[in-house]
Amino acid sequence: MADKIDKAKEDLILELGRLSSFAGFNKATGYIYGLLYLSMEPVSLDEIAEQLSISKGNASLNIRAMVRWGLLQPISKKGDRRDYYQAETDFWKIVRDILTGRDKKEIDHILNSISDILASVSATGRAEQSSESRFYQERLGNMLGFGNTVNQIAKAFLAMENLGMSDLTRRGPGKDSP
Repeated sequence: MADKIDKAKEDLILELGRLSSFAGFNKATGYIYGLLYLSMEPVSLDEIAEQLSISKGNASLNIRAMVRWGLLQPISKKGDRRDYYQAETDFWKIVRDILTGRDKKEIDHILNSISDILASVSATGRAEQSSESRFYQERLGNMLGFGNTVNQIAKAFLAMENLGMSDLTRRGPGKDSP
């Protein structure tokens, strides 16, 4: 049985590394999350680096980013000066934090900037606009439209979460109501 458990953990770590790489992040980010997600106890930086055969520097760099993103929580143990880490397992919380936190503010700033850029390009009269100006307006308008649509989806997601819809998905398939 232990072999199946170890294989399952190894497989998840590798798959999350692939997913992380596919999403444009360092593979170690996925590896670390996979290791911690299937760890029953918090794990120290040294143990993470050793178990994944990565350098402590690489582990530390990725862990700091993952704590900032809300994917991991640092844990202190009484009498031990080292930090330990555990994975955030509430996926709704992770997404909610991204949609309402620092990332949301950055996204709003970018969308406002795109809107301002579009307005400055559109400021001249239609007859005076070059084909390049019309091209810019079309492209910027498409980008802004997409960003605004994503914002509306985020608001709908947060409304679902506020209505308790996330509780339905936490139970998973085939599980009875509480």
